[in-house]
Amino acid sequence: MRIGIDFHGVITEAPVFFRNFNALALSKGHEIYIISGGPHQVEKDFLKAWHIQYTKIFSLLDHFAARGKVEYFDNGNFKVPDELWNKAKADYCRENNIDIQIDDTARYGDDFSTPFCLYDPKTSSCTMTDGSIDFGKSPLSALEAIEKYVSSIKKVQK
Repeated sequence: MRIGIDFHGVITEAPVFFRNFNALALSKGHEIYIISGGPHQVEKDFLKAWHIQYTKIFSLLDHFAARGKVEYFDNGNFKVPDELWNKAKADYCRENNIDIQIDDTARYGDDFSTPFCLYDPKTSSCTMTDGSIDFGKSPLSALEAIEKYVSSIKKVQK
C-alpha cells in the first residue's frame, strides 16, 4: 500500500505520532510518500530531525520551479497559478498509484480520484466521504483502519 501524507498541517502537527505511524507502516511493507508544498530540503531536514521515516518526498514548489511555473517576489513569497497548484497533489497521487492521501486542505480533495482523507489536527481525525479514521488512538489502530479502508475500496474497484 502507498500512503500519501501532507507535511504542513499534518506531520508538523503531530510529529511523534507520524514518526511511529510511518515506522510501523514501513515495517509492514507499505510505502510512505510525503506529498506537500515544499520546499523539499526544509521538509527533509524536519523529517530527519524528528527521525520520521518515509519512502519519497514530492514537493510541489520544487516540481513547479523546475518547470518555470513559480513567480517569486522580493518579500520571499511565491505564487504558482491556482489551477496548477490545487490539482498537483491529486495528479501526483493518480500518476504514482498512491492508495490514500492524508491532507489538511479540503480544496485539494476536489480533484482527487485517489481516496482523500481530510485530517483535522484539533480532533486527530481524518474524514473521507464515507467514514473517518481516528488518529487520536494508537498509530497501529490508525494504520489498521487505513488498511481496512483501502482494501475495501480496492475490492469495490475490481
